[in-house]
Amino acid sequence: MVVRPLLARLAKKAPVPVFLIAGIGGDEIADRLRLDERLQVMDSPRPAMVLMIVGRLTSGLNGAALQVHDQMAEPRAVVRWSPSRLDASAAIFPHLVAAEAAAALGRAAVAARDDLLAGRLPSSPPLLPDVDPNPWRGVGPWGQGGAGMTGGVPYGRPLPERAKDRDGLQLDQLLVRVGPFMPALPEGLTLEVKLQGDVIQDVVVGENPFLEEAGSESRQEVSPALVAPADLAPFLAALRVPVAIAELELVRVRHHLRWLGHTLRIHGLTALGRRVLALSARVHLGGAGARGALATADVAELRRSLERNFTLAWVTRGIGRLSADQLAALDGGPVARAAGVERDERLADPAYLALGFEPVTRTRGDALARWRLRLHEAERSLRLAEIAGDGMTTVTGAVEGPTGPLGRGLAPSSRLLPLLPDLLTGLDWGDAVSTLLSLDLDLREAALTTPGSGAVPAWAW
Repeated sequence: MVVRPLLARLAKKAPVPVFLIAGIGGDEIADRLRLDERLQVMDSPRPAMVLMIVGRLTSGLNGAALQVHDQMAEPRAVVRWSPSRLDASAAIFPHLVAAEAAAALGRAAVAARDDLLAGRLPSSPPLLPDVDPNPWRGVGPWGQGGAGMTGGVPYGRPLPERAKDRDGLQLDQLLVRVGPFMPALPEGLTLEVKLQGDVIQDVVVGENPFLEEAGSESRQEVSPALVAPADLAPFLAALRVPVAIAELELVRVRHHLRWLGHTLRIHGLTALGRRVLALSARVHLGGAGARGALATADVAELRRSLERNFTLAWVTRGIGRLSADQLAALDGGPVARAAGVERDERLADPAYLALGFEPVTRTRGDALARWRLRLHEAERSLRLAEIAGDGMTTVTGAVEGPTGPLGRGLAPSSRLLPLLPDLLTGLDWGDAVSTLLSLDLDLREAALTTPGSGAVPAWAW
C-alpha cells in the first residue's frame, strides 16, 4: 500500500512518456512538443503512457492509430488536438482527453498522466478485438500449426520463402510491413519489404492515406490549408499573387532546419537534433532582423559544425545515390540539385536575380550531399531574407518550394515516391532509413497531385 503512492509521486517528477502521431495540420506543433521539457517523446508506443494525436487523422490512418494505442502498456491515456471538426478520431477513443488549444497539449498530457496515477482517469481500454493474428496458433499436435515440427501443410502456417541473397546464397525472406506511424519514416508512409537478415530484397509502397482528403469532392469540407503541409502555404499563395521574398525564404529556412533536426534525432544524435529544432523555432516570419531571430551567422556556425561531424558523414556517404539522369523529371528541388541538376524556379524570377541569387548544387547525389546542400541552402536563404527588404516575387504560375518546384504538374514528393522500390532494394535497413530521411518526402504534399487519384492540384484551388 505504501509502494504504489511512492512510485506515483516519483513518476510525477519525471517527464511524461508520450508517443506522438501528427496528422494533417499537426507537423509544426509536433516539433514544438519535442522541445517541451515536460514531455519525453518516445520512438515506440510500448513504453509510452500518453498517446498524443496532433492534427486531423484521415479514416485511412484511424486503424493504424488504434493499433498503436493497443500496443501501449496500461495505464494509458489519449490526448488529442485537432484544427478541424472533420476528425473521426474523437469517436474511436472512448476516454479521449481533448486539449482546448495546441498550446495546451503539454499541460493536458501532464494532467492526464497525474490523473491516471491517482485513479481519477480510467485507463483507456483495448480498442481492437482480442483475436490472435495468427489463425494457425494452437492447431496441430503441438500447437505449431502444421503436421510436422515446422508447421505448414495442412494447417496453413506460413513459412518463409527462399531466394538468393546478394552473395548468391539461398536464404529465407521475411515479409515485414512498416508504417504509417514509424518515427523513422515520413508520416503516413507504409512499406512492405522483404528482408533477408537486414537486407531489403523487395519493396512495395503502400497507398497514400491522405489521398481521400485531397480528392474530396466537397470544397466546403476540405480546404487546401487543411490538406497541404503548413510550410507550403505561402508558396501556394505565390502561385497566384506576389508574395514577399523574405517570407518565402524564412519558411524555407525553417523547413530545412526542422527536417534536419528530425534527421539528426533518428540518426541517434538526439541532443544535436534538439538544438537544431530550437534554432528552427527562432525563425521569425515577421523578419530576419527581429529581436531574438535566427541570424545567418547561427546557421553558418551550425553548418561548419555538422560538416566536421564524422559520424553523420560516415553513415550517409555513398548511401541512396541518385544520378542526374534519374532525377531529370524532378525539374529541380534539393534532391535534384544535390545530384548536379542546376534547376531552380527562382532563376526565372527577376526579383531574385536582382538580389544576386544563385542556386546551391552538389554532384555526389547521395544522402550526404542532400543534407549538406539543404543546410547550405538554409544559410543562403536566410541571407536572402535579410537583404530582400520589402521585395516581392514577380513571377506567378511556378514557384520553388522547400522540396522542389510547385505549379508544374506533380509535386516533388509525388515524383520521388515511384523511385523508392529501385532505390531501396539491396540496401540494409539502416541505410534505407538514411536514404528515406534524405529525400524529405511528405505524403500530404504528394496527395495533392498524385496521378490517377482524382485529386485537384493545390495550385488550382
